[in-house]
This record gives sequence, C-alpha cells and structure tokens, in this order.
Amino acid sequence: MEGSEPAPGVEIGGYRIVAPLGAGGMGSVYRAVDGGGTEVAFKLLHAHLDADPVARDRLRREVAALQRLRHPAVAAVLDAEVDSTEAFLVTELIDGRNLEDHVRVAGPLTGWPLARLASGLRDALEAVHAAGLVHRDLKPSNVLVTPDGPVLIDFGIAQAADDARVTSTGLVAGTPGYLAPELLADGEPGPLSDWWGWAAVLAFAATGRAPFGTRPVDAVLARSQAGDVDVGGLGAVTAGALRAALAPEPDLRALPDDVVADLEAAAERGDEPAPTAVLTTRVAPPVVPPAAASGAPGAGVGSTRVRPSWAGSGTPAGDEDPHADAGLDAADGAAGAGPYDEPPAYVSPRPRRRTGTVLALAVLATAGASLYPGLTLLVLAAALVLARTVGSAAGAMQARREARGGAARSDVARAVVSSPWHLVRAVVGLLPSLLVGGSVVVLVGGLLWWLLGTGQVVVDPASSGRGAGPDGSNAPWVYPGVLALAMLLGLAVVWFGPMATLTRVGARRTLAAVAPGLAGAGVVVVLALAGAVLLAALVASGHPITWTPLPGPPSFA
Repeated sequence: MEGSEPAPGVEIGGYRIVAPLGAGGMGSVYRAVDGGGTEVAFKLLHAHLDADPVARDRLRREVAALQRLRHPAVAAVLDAEVDSTEAFLVTELIDGRNLEDHVRVAGPLTGWPLARLASGLRDALEAVHAAGLVHRDLKPSNVLVTPDGPVLIDFGIAQAADDARVTSTGLVAGTPGYLAPELLADGEPGPLSDWWGWAAVLAFAATGRAPFGTRPVDAVLARSQAGDVDVGGLGAVTAGALRAALAPEPDLRALPDDVVADLEAAAERGDEPAPTAVLTTRVAPPVVPPAAASGAPGAGVGSTRVRPSWAGSGTPAGDEDPHADAGLDAADGAAGAGPYDEPPAYVSPRPRRRTGTVLALAVLATAGASLYPGLTLLVLAAALVLARTVGSAAGAMQARREARGGAARSDVARAVVSSPWHLVRAVVGLLPSLLVGGSVVVLVGGLLWWLLGTGQVVVDPASSGRGAGPDGSNAPWVYPGVLALAMLLGLAVVWFGPMATLTRVGARRTLAAVAPGLAGAGVVVVLALAGAVLLAALVASGHPITWTPLPGPPSFA
C-alpha cells in the first residue's frame, strides 16, 4: 500500500477501511471495522519505519506499554502490527470532537469547564507517565471533548520512529507553539515537556488562540522560548497560572496540581479580566538614516496604547495580606515616560470562606466541651495551631510566587522544610487570642459555676425523678450548659479577637485541602452535626462530666 491511500472497503490486517479521519506525523487515520463489526480508529503508519530497525524496536516496546495502559481519559490501544510492511495501530474510536474544533465552534472554555479540562488531562498524563510513557505531541487536535471528560489520543510515537532522521537533520518533530522550549535545544522528550504542552493546550482552550501565535514559525518558537504566552483577556489568576506553567525553564514551572488548584479557585469565585484604560505615552523616535532625518515626520510623537487599568485599584485582596504590584514598562522608561501600574504576573488565589463548615465545627466543639472540656480544649488548641501553621506557610509561598511572577516546582518542598518555623510562628501568634479567650472562659464559666454551686442561681430545679447536679438544686444538664456557653464565648474571642486573621485564613486553606468543594464541606457538616447531636443526647441522659486532663472545679457544698 506504500505510496497510495487505501480505498474504502480495503482490508488490512483483518480491519476493513471505512473512511479517512485525518493524518498526522506518524501516519494516516481511518475509521475501520474489525471482524466483529466494532468500529475502531485504524492508523496506518508511515513506511519509513522499515528503514530503521532501532526505531521500530522502540516503537514495539512503546506500543506494548500502551496496550497495558487503561484509563478512561486515554484512548485504549486495541491492536498493533509493527513488523509488517503495512504497520498499523488500532485504538478505540472515541465519540467526540477534538478540542481545536470544539473551541472554534463553541468558543473558549472558562470557569469550571476549563478547570475540569485541566484536571481531566492532568489525571490522564499522570497515568501515562506512571506507565513509563511520554505523549510527545500534546496539542488541541489530540484532545477529544466528550460528555465524560477529555480523552487523549494520537500519542506521538512517530517521534520515536523518527529519532534517527531527526538527529541527522537537526530538526525537531513537533507542533510549533506546543513544543516545549527544552526540546528546541536538543532536549529529550519527557514528563516535563508533556506538562508544558498540557499548559499550552489549556492556554488555547482558555483564549481560543494559539498560545504563541501561528506564524512565522521562527517567531512562534522564539516566543515560546521567551515565555511570551498570549493570555490576553483572561482573569489575573487564570493568566498567572498558565504563564507560570509555561515558563521556559523547566525547574521554574508551576506544578500541575497548583495550576489545577488555581483554575478551580478562579472558577469558584470568578476571575473576570481587569478593565482596560487608554494611556498616551511617548515613544522613542524611529532610527532613520542621516539623509532622511531632516524633516522626517513622526519623530517624538505620542502613541496610544490600551492596558489593564490596575493603577490605583491594587490587586484583589482577601481578608489578609493584600498585595499590590506596580511596574515600569521598559520601553516607556527608556523613552522618558512616567511609571504606571501593571497587572502582576501572578495573583495568589484567595481562600474561599467556609462559613457553614466552620459553624458546624463550632457546634461540635461547644457540645464536646459540655461533657469533655479538657479533651476538647486540647483538640481545639491543636487544630488552631495547625490552621495558623498552614495559613502562615501558604501565605509565605504565595508571596514568593507573586514576587517571582509564578509558581516553581520547589515551592511545596520549601514550604515543608520551613514548616517548623511556621509552627513556632503559629504558636506565638495564637497566644494573644488564646489568653483573651481563656480569660473569658474562666471568668464567665467560673462565675456561673459559682452562682450555681452556691445555690444563688437555680436555672432548672432538680426533682427526685430527674436527679440533681453537683449543688443538689439544679438539674444535671445545667452544668454542661454552662461549659458549652463558656466555650462558645471563648471560641468567638479566639476567632475574631486579636491577631485572629491568620487563624481564619489558615482554617479556610486547611478545609480547602482536607474537604474540598461542596461535597467535602457537606461531609464535614454532616459528621460534625451528627457528633453534636450524639453529645447532646448524652447530656440529656445525665452523662457525667469528664474533666481529664483538667483537675476539675472546686466544690461549693
């Protein structure tokens, strides 16, 4: 079949060709039918595989690995023949439109559709890399959009077959604009280059434009090597995440999990583009030959440019650590123009408020204090220290990212290594609010306990049928009620008292990690309220108060 395309109805290797589907670097793809009548994607590989036994052997190994790979977001390899003059690869036929066509028809993806695309492709690539494989040719046309999520197709194993040819000619096989910069410098394809292509695909999906332009090819490659990605019109968080993932230096690229987290945060709270403002700035006069300098028009004239109007508005801020970033445009500075604010390359996502979850946990802590005050105080103190530690470490990491202009692969490791320092900082920072909150608990709880214990206040007189509390005059539930009230007041002071902002922010970040999204929040709320109901039932049944490890209150009998 070399030199000609198989006609519909022709059978190759037990598969009947139905119609062409497309062509790529490694061969032509056809809709075909197997012996059982199942439709498949049949890829007839280029005949040049015969010329290189080393490449063919490598292709054989990769096909074997692909046949073992099973993942819902990766088109399964069903069959292959690499030792015949008619080498072919058979994959399942996916019912879906490729991402390039989908975006052209339906428009760019925003919000949750973009975040789900990023998450689905991340999971698929992780499975591919775990199998010891590299896709090598990530681009919009190799991603299918289906009702069940994105699916990877058309692995670039032709590059394995082309290794000898590429090396001898000095060329690099791949799609300009989706080819990682290190591959242009004779680097080997690997997971890092796949992740760069993944980010480039997301940039296309978000903007509907090729991330580094389309022509000329030399300019596209130069822009990709410089990290000059087109993210115009995107929100600050989305643009910052994609720009960080497309850094030219592999070691400085944002981790895929961080990119997905940023896109999900942008989808959850909204990430509108910054408004634009029109500025008139002076530009340097063009350089002209001496003969043409006399009377040359246009020297020193002003030019009008449009830019995001961040001046005077600052960066969107959360409850703490607001960041603002201003910069001087190099070209305008050289021409004598004054500085103006520019949008930062990276804006840290604000942790979402978890009001319902926090209230449910507060109810559980209040109920726990009514019967187990000592144990509840220990657990609560540990939880507050953990929340502040997470808030401190995450805040420091986000500040580094904003200063750097994006995430780096070392961010998480650096946060882990510095966690002892953030733990100490959390304990020291928590002391003021704990001291004030503890004072409120002791004063309010102690006063009420004394009034009840001395019989000066009777809230619910005890009866012979219900028993009595420690003082003999109040029903048993009254004393757990005092402990619950004191704990509630103490919690309010710790949560809203001095230096409590980092506690709240840290709690939000911690809950976002351990109970993400509405589903996670729902599980925490249900469990917390169920625990509170159980404790309330114990109080109603007259369960005694367990003070351990506290010494317990004095007796006023």
